[in-house]
Amino acid sequence: MSMSLKKTLLSQRAAGLAPLSVGRLAATARERGAVDLASGVPLGNPPEAVLTAATAAMRAGRNQYAPAAGSPQLRAVVAERLSRDRAVVVDPEHEVTITSGATEGVLAALLACVDPGDEVLVPEPWFESYPGAVRLVGAVPRPVPLTLGDWRLDTDVIRAAITPRTRAILLNTPHNPTGRVFSAAEIAALMEICVRRDIVCITDEVYDSFVFGRCEMTSPLDLPSAREHVVAVGSFSKSLQMSGWRLGYCVAPPALSAGLRRVVERTTVCAPTPLQEGAAAVSAASSGAENFRATRDAMVERLAGAGLELFHPEGGWFVWSRIDRVTPLPAAEFAVRLLDEAGVLVAPGPAFFDDPRDGSRWIRTSFIRDPEIMDQGMKRLENFLRTAAW
Repeated sequence: MSMSLKKTLLSQRAAGLAPLSVGRLAATARERGAVDLASGVPLGNPPEAVLTAATAAMRAGRNQYAPAAGSPQLRAVVAERLSRDRAVVVDPEHEVTITSGATEGVLAALLACVDPGDEVLVPEPWFESYPGAVRLVGAVPRPVPLTLGDWRLDTDVIRAAITPRTRAILLNTPHNPTGRVFSAAEIAALMEICVRRDIVCITDEVYDSFVFGRCEMTSPLDLPSAREHVVAVGSFSKSLQMSGWRLGYCVAPPALSAGLRRVVERTTVCAPTPLQEGAAAVSAASSGAENFRATRDAMVERLAGAGLELFHPEGGWFVWSRIDRVTPLPAAEFAVRLLDEAGVLVAPGPAFFDDPRDGSRWIRTSFIRDPEIMDQGMKRLENFLRTAAW
């Protein structure tokens, strides 16, 4: 008897999810020992105090369920950090929920705030997993293009995209893939729309510890008049270099937090108890940007020197580059040939757009790399551009 899964046994929502394109290419890159300039993976390990506290919690027998809201100690760390770094007053008891990573945080926020058939606005280009997350909850993702080149939120475009079915907007700042840090004026204008139209802003802020130069991180949480319309999602993955621990959080008003916690109870039940205790042992770093300023500047300089047109990232971990000056190939084909012929992985642009053709001129690279590894990857890329036969 064939053990193959019949297509009719798979739900439409699961069948409609394509494998993440960067993940497919990354698996090939690992098999070939290629230089990965695409993935946003932390370089090192969590701080020693975090490892020690998590291990101690395991050995002390604290290995059973935590509250669905998360451990009180870790919720207090989140509230303290937001108060310290952004002067946001957060009640850890009623406004913070610990999740199994920011990915679950976004999905939990959508499940708590959006019903099947509702529409969710998603600024485009977008993080590749967002449209699938929206579809998983039975809602419809609606792309809202950022302004081409400087990647700004256009309030006229946002207003035009709103329909009677619009329930939420899924924001990301600092922005993946472009590196924009949306300004205080942009956030204020967006939240004015959300309040007037009774729309929830789900804001993914996993890179908020990585803001460069004179840019300042502004969150919808910073606006007291809009707090009732905000679910802010964060993560310890980047700031504490623990992406495999799957620890994130949501900050929301009490009514929304109560819904978020009911969702968590019915999905993961809770984030891992001893790992929560480990993360609570240190307060998340205020900023990790200075650790990567040099590699960011080096990658920007070398990509520009190779002829790519790019946006100088204000925050996050990525450089967003336009390739049509240096190759006639569309981005997906360019990425495959670069991997095959030069052993370098970049993220092709089509995955970041509703219409893949809109991403055919763009690639994303990550500067969160050991300088020697990044230099090796950039040399291969530069040589490929000099010698490739198109």
